[in-house]
Amino acid sequence: MRKWTSSFHSRLILSYAALLLLVMVLSITIADAFFMRMLRIFLAGGYGSPFGVNSMLIEPDGYLLTDAYLRFHDIMRISIWIGGCAVMLIALGVASWFTRRFSRPIAGFAGFADRIGHGDYDAHVSDNQGMREFAELSNSLNHMAQELKCRDEVERELFSNLSHELRTPVTVIKGYMEAFDAGLITNPEELHSATEAIAQETANLETMINELRQIAQIDNNAIHPEASDFDVDEVLGYIWRRFAPVAAGRGVLLSHRFEAHVKVHLDRQLLDRAVANLLTNAITATAAGNAVTLSSSIDADHGVSIVVEDAGCGISPEDLAHVFDRFFRGDRSRNRRSGGLGLGLPIARDLVNIEGGRLDISSTVGIGTRAAISYPRSVIVREESLLAS
Repeated sequence: MRKWTSSFHSRLILSYAALLLLVMVLSITIADAFFMRMLRIFLAGGYGSPFGVNSMLIEPDGYLLTDAYLRFHDIMRISIWIGGCAVMLIALGVASWFTRRFSRPIAGFAGFADRIGHGDYDAHVSDNQGMREFAELSNSLNHMAQELKCRDEVERELFSNLSHELRTPVTVIKGYMEAFDAGLITNPEELHSATEAIAQETANLETMINELRQIAQIDNNAIHPEASDFDVDEVLGYIWRRFAPVAAGRGVLLSHRFEAHVKVHLDRQLLDRAVANLLTNAITATAAGNAVTLSSSIDADHGVSIVVEDAGCGISPEDLAHVFDRFFRGDRSRNRRSGGLGLGLPIARDLVNIEGGRLDISSTVGIGTRAAISYPRSVIVREESLLAS
């Protein structure tokens, strides 16, 4: 009994029953009191004497009027009670039907929440609930479950990628250190190769740590832009000079074409990090003998456009739809030298979005990839090209 009365549906039915019973009792009590008052007034002659001489002459049995009215009163009282009970039963039936419609979706939501709480992110609530509000709530809950599932998959992939990516540099460093300790490396050329390998793997570890730190800062809203006025072409020129030797070391020509000629009000460090990520990806994807171009211009909307184009292998349409997914790499066999953790583009996009910009990627297999950063016209503080004209 206690379990039955603890459910939402049962409590609602009991509330309706108590309310209807109260209304019925009050209605009958008031009707009964009013009827008795009117009857007393009638018998007292308030509406004319019911037992007067004229009445007796016309109605010799008029003295039975009181008994007739009393019997009528009893019949009316019983009728009112029977009608009230019938109305209450009908109302309870209707109320039960309505409350069941309300309680069934709520019970489904409770079961859904319980499954989500136990990590079952494949749980789904039907959006055919019969009421618009419940249907909207179902859609919101299903969307929440999908987002939680995606986050769970990202978290699982994170640990999988980290365990895989950390193993390689740690193994290389450990192997060379053991070789040093055992005196197996004595030749100067071998020693130089070993130190280069250790330095490279250490740099890889540092890059991974920096990427993870940036992702954590973005997720925690810990990045607060410190905007200042600077010449965008000047900053891009600095980035180009920094990456030109890196590209040359891989046999790739890094060219530039700076035509924006404007000062912008942005966070210089965030712009630097975003463009650096794009250049790193472009140089990595471009084979020796080909070129990567870094350019700037004023776009059709009078905003600032920064483009990184490469002549690499390109990205398939299937992979292009996922390039901004964290830890996504189209070629799963790529190691840290060529693929990384798959965080470069997501980080670049988030850094650009923080300051109101947009990052778009387009690519054609066998031709290359184009990454375009667009900032609105509002970031421009001085249009030197317009002043010169």
